[in-house]
Amino acid sequence: MKKYYLILLCLFISNHIFAQKLNDIQNISLIAPNGIKIDGKSIEWNDLYAADNKRTELFYTMANDDKNLYLVMKSASNTNTNKIMLGGITFTINAQGKKREKEGVSITYPLINRSNRNQSGRAGQGQNRQGMQGGFQNRNQQNNPQRDSIALVNKKAQLATVREIKVAGFKNITDTLISIYNEFGIKAVANIDQKGNYIYEVAIPLNMIEFTEKKDFVYQIKVNGMSNMNFGGNGGGNGGFGGGGGNFGGGARLNGGNGGGNNTQDLMSPTDFWGKYTLAKP
Repeated sequence: MKKYYLILLCLFISNHIFAQKLNDIQNISLIAPNGIKIDGKSIEWNDLYAADNKRTELFYTMANDDKNLYLVMKSASNTNTNKIMLGGITFTINAQGKKREKEGVSITYPLINRSNRNQSGRAGQGQNRQGMQGGFQNRNQQNNPQRDSIALVNKKAQLATVREIKVAGFKNITDTLISIYNEFGIKAVANIDQKGNYIYEVAIPLNMIEFTEKKDFVYQIKVNGMSNMNFGGNGGGNGGFGGGGGNFGGGARLNGGNGGGNNTQDLMSPTDFWGKYTLAKP
């Protein structure tokens, strides 16, 4: 099954490489690789993607088998990854073919609250002292590899604290937050690879979605940004940064000033797109 998936996807990607670019929105149905493990790694997918969406700065592939719908995404932009860490990604499915969020089912992940950002920020500050003899190394004294290393540690630490998935629209789920180890079979896991890419995998059981006879649906992928960062009842606003951008290892400065900081408006403004998918027949 994995070989069949890879052959299809490689043929698809090869055609688009010849045309110089991937589609902005995936336009084919794919049978998922066999034995997928939802772990925030792209091993089963061979780090190949069916689309490169410019609006959300996400590479992604949607696929299915006879039991689950799968979505794998990659953010290769540091600014976009910081934005995802602030407000998560909402994946909405409308099986009635309507581009309406409220009439579909959705999951939002990751949910990182303010206290967990602060904890990981303190962990990153500890890294600043490595290699110093009793002194404190501030951001201006760090070289780029040091900053990248600290940011990588911080992001991984934050993702390790995530314990819940936000859900909406599922008829047999009454809560708005469910455990990542839930009884419904909904899975969402993200990880930061060694290159600093944000890898996110989702699996939703097909029996959780009320499909029409055509087995097609429209979907929305939305990078929420800072406006959606008040998960877990900890309040929103800039307090989630724990006093500036330190919690991202110095890589998420809100003022957009010196040092290559992120633009506040970019971090706050949601970006999204809609697509259409028809279930592949395994």
